[in-house]
Amino acid sequence: MRNYRNSALPTWLSFLLSVAFVLSAFAVIVFAYLTAQVLWTRAVNPVEAAAADGASVELALAQEGPAPLPTLAPGQPTPTLIPTSPARAADGRTNILVMGIDRRPGEAFISRTDSMMLVSIDPQTNQAAMLSIPRDLYVLIPGYGQDRINTAFVYGAADGNPASGAALAMSTVEYNLGVSVDHYVLVDFGAVTKGIDTLGGIDIYVPYDINDPTFPDMNYGYEPLYIPAGLQHMDGQTALKYARTRHVDNDFGRAARQQQVMLAARDKAMGLGIAGLLARGPELFKRVEEGVKTDLSLEQLAQLTQALDGIEGEAIQQAILDQNYVQPFLTDQGAQVLVLNVDATSALINDFFYDE
Repeated sequence: MRNYRNSALPTWLSFLLSVAFVLSAFAVIVFAYLTAQVLWTRAVNPVEAAAADGASVELALAQEGPAPLPTLAPGQPTPTLIPTSPARAADGRTNILVMGIDRRPGEAFISRTDSMMLVSIDPQTNQAAMLSIPRDLYVLIPGYGQDRINTAFVYGAADGNPASGAALAMSTVEYNLGVSVDHYVLVDFGAVTKGIDTLGGIDIYVPYDINDPTFPDMNYGYEPLYIPAGLQHMDGQTALKYARTRHVDNDFGRAARQQQVMLAARDKAMGLGIAGLLARGPELFKRVEEGVKTDLSLEQLAQLTQALDGIEGEAIQQAILDQNYVQPFLTDQGAQVLVLNVDATSALINDFFYDE
């Protein structure tokens, strides 16, 4: 039998190797900590990367620039709320403008906001609110005149920087709705599909059959869509189509579906628990990083996620600026748009975003 005793390392060499191992481990831990700190506080969209992403983008719009201020007959609704400085929101409340970008694969990030949703989170009262804003809402865009609200992002991003477009969109919402907006999140189609797939899909109750034979595909053609009524488990592609289709009803119905998708994704993420989220976290971040731009740092996102985890579903208010809050309006150029019913919208804004 072979004797291994004589192959043992000398005591002094074993001691040195042990010390080296401990020092190396300590260095790795320190490096990992410092790296995590940098990533934790880093914004998801550095300005340089955002500017490069939007460089040399064709910004032509379907309309020929902002429409001039219209002359309204007596009794017609005004296109905007009375411009005032937004009142101070409740202490601790965070208002975030979430914008879905109409961006196909291979296209630059600068495009119209296909959807706009104002999300408010109040961790002190464990309450939240979601308000969908129709893309055809005719508003005053500061510095540009009047146009549809979904063009504000494009006008602001004329310098090729999505952050500038988001800033103008935020200012437009503040000016016309009287709500202070603290942060923005821009999300493209790819981020939605990849994010939901990483979560393992979502469950949504479809109230009626969705039959849209002219649903647009990613190459500006058609891809017929049919989703039967009832509880459906959806992957990312199906959930995106469900959130985008509008031919079965209208933009208001689409806004309701978008809220459904967002809440279903939130429920799925919360249902995974801390361990599940941590396990999927690196993959989720890697898959959606290119399709999400925000001025929120990862630390702020983590804080808001924690706050949402403590908010029950019934404590989340939901509303859409639909036919109860807007009216059709025809511009001098013949464009069919929507204008706010000031009284009804003001009451809704005060109820959703401000202390009584």
